[in-house]
Formats: sequence, structure tokens, C-alpha cells
Amino acid sequence: MRTRRRCTQAVALFRDFLGRGVRTAKTFGTTDPARFLAAAESTLDDFYIFDGVPDASGAIVDFTFSYINPKAERRLGVPRESLYGKVLTEVRPFMSKSGLIDKYREVVRTGIPYTCEVFIDDEMIKSTWLNVQVVRLGNGLAITSRDVTEFRRRSDHVNYLAHHDHLTGLANRTLLHERLRQAILRAQSIGQKIAVFLLDIDYFKQINDSVGHADGDVLLATVGQRLLSTARECDTVARMGGDEFVIVMPEFCTIRDVERCAHEIMRSVSTPIEIRGREISLTLSVGISIFPEGGGNADELLRNADIAMYSVKDRGRNSFYAPQISAHGMAGLSSGPPVQSDNPCRPRHATPGDPEALSVGG
Repeated sequence: MRTRRRCTQAVALFRDFLGRGVRTAKTFGTTDPARFLAAAESTLDDFYIFDGVPDASGAIVDFTFSYINPKAERRLGVPRESLYGKVLTEVRPFMSKSGLIDKYREVVRTGIPYTCEVFIDDEMIKSTWLNVQVVRLGNGLAITSRDVTEFRRRSDHVNYLAHHDHLTGLANRTLLHERLRQAILRAQSIGQKIAVFLLDIDYFKQINDSVGHADGDVLLATVGQRLLSTARECDTVARMGGDEFVIVMPEFCTIRDVERCAHEIMRSVSTPIEIRGREISLTLSVGISIFPEGGGNADELLRNADIAMYSVKDRGRNSFYAPQISAHGMAGLSSGPPVQSDNPCRPRHATPGDPEALSVGG
């Protein structure tokens, strides 16, 4: 009976709301509270009605629970009767922390509906994405919300697949170009340089034919994770396809940092990889281009890094080459042990399957 009484009061507010700006149907009559209650109680969405709480000036600053339907009651995990009359922000501190309460006040002030998707993970609602629709109802609110967690999960997964290599989990060519474009824009705005490393595994075709394609895929995935472990959070590690990888390193301090990182990259990959009791050693040919000297856009930087990489292969492989470094008199074709200095790459020490590492740096 208490729920029905609450709903009848809510219907009176709803009827007043409609009467001010919306022409109602001729059939809107004495049976409306029962019809409204039936609809509210049976809808598959969460549905709430809140009364406004005014301050001394009359402005609405908070809300109290006036009606909660069964679906919302199950979502909150407490009897709805225990919430009626309680203040929203006291029951749900999340409303203040997230800023939603400010949006709700604005709806009452302006009459303009508000819609959003919000992730909630608090003491009442755990790890849930909700689509929330808020409309003014008198000096209060009517709120409808729907769980879209699974939709978001599928959407995020589809987006992940569209931008990441399926074998290594690294950024694919599409995401690489977007990250590189963003890095160039930032470098232009703050006057910084970018290093683009294009890496190719030496003699990979012969190795792949020797170990078989399945084990060849394991080698590629292992190389991808090792490259990721050398990168900073702000770097992008990508697989271009086949046995070609790219690392984008923005905002390095000196040209010598690029050389040190190249040595670190080669060293990380050179550690033997054990597959089926067999140790396989790999080497890399690495071409490097530097923005802006080595190209003013993504295509030019990648093309010049590719040219530099093939220059390494022509000269014997297992090394790196950066024409812009040579131009500065720092180093040309270079191999051997890394320079003993702090590594500017500041490795993240990612592990295979680390989703955070893949989403940030991959």
C-alpha cells in the first residue's frame, strides 16, 4: 500500500508536469495512477522519482527518494521502502564525487533533459555501466536508467580488435598512424622531437620455415612483449605486419638517448627464446627516423625509417642506423654493447597479457 501511495503521489507530479507544457490524450483519466503504477512496476528499466530539496533561497540543491521501481530496487540491493524520504547524496556519495548531482540540479533549473553513460562502482552498484536519462518532474526528477555494461564490453572489444594486432596485442597499423599523428601535433606545439624505430627480425623467414608457423607466431608474440617492456608509458609499440615492428618515442631529451634506446631494444630481443626445448636467438635490423628532420608527417617518418632499416640489412644486419644521428656526428651504423647510462626508455616491465600495458603503450 505504501508503494501504491508513493506512486499515486508521483503520478500527481507527473500529471502536473504534463499539464504545464504537454497536451495529454483525452483518455488520460481517473484510472491513470493504476496504469502508471503497472507500467512503472513492470518496466525492464530502472525507474526513480525524486523530490527536490530546496535551500533557503528556494533553489533545488539535492533530492529525496520518492519512488523506486522493482528493477531499481534489485539494482540497489536494499528494500525500496528503506530509501523513501532519504537524501540522494547521503545515500549515494557517488553522486557528489562524480558531479552527477550538479547535472541533476541543472535539469531542474533549466528543464532541459540530460542523458549520459556513467560507470558506477560503489557500495551499492558494482562495476556497472548505466545509460541514464533525466527529466524534470515538477521541482523534482524522473530518472530512467538501463544497464549497458555488456554492450559497452562488446563495443570496447570490437574497438580493441579494430586497433590492435590479434597475435601480439600491440597497436596495429591503424592505431600506429593515429598515435604518431597525435605525437607530431604535440611535438609541433611544444617544440620537441620524436624518434620512430622500425624493426625487422633478421632472417625470420628462414627461422619461421625451420620451427614451423605456430612456433613462429610464439616468437613474434614474445618479441612484441619484449619490445613493450623496453618502452615508456608514453611510447607506442606496434606491429606493422609480418616480422616488422615500430616504436614511436616522443619527447626524448637528447639524440644520444635515441642511440641508448636502440641498444636496449636490440639487447632485449637478443636474449634466447626457448621453444619446445630449443633455444632460438634473434637479432634485429633497426632503422630510425627523427621528427622533424627525418620527415614532417607519419608517412614520411615511416618511409625514411624503412629506408634506414634496409640500409642496415645491406650492411650486414644486427644493428641500427639513423641518418639524422649521423648528420649530428653522433653515430651512424652502430652495433655492439649498449652505452652504460641510465635508460631513458624507463621500461614498464610489462608481462604477457598485461591489459593495462597493451592499452597504454600498445
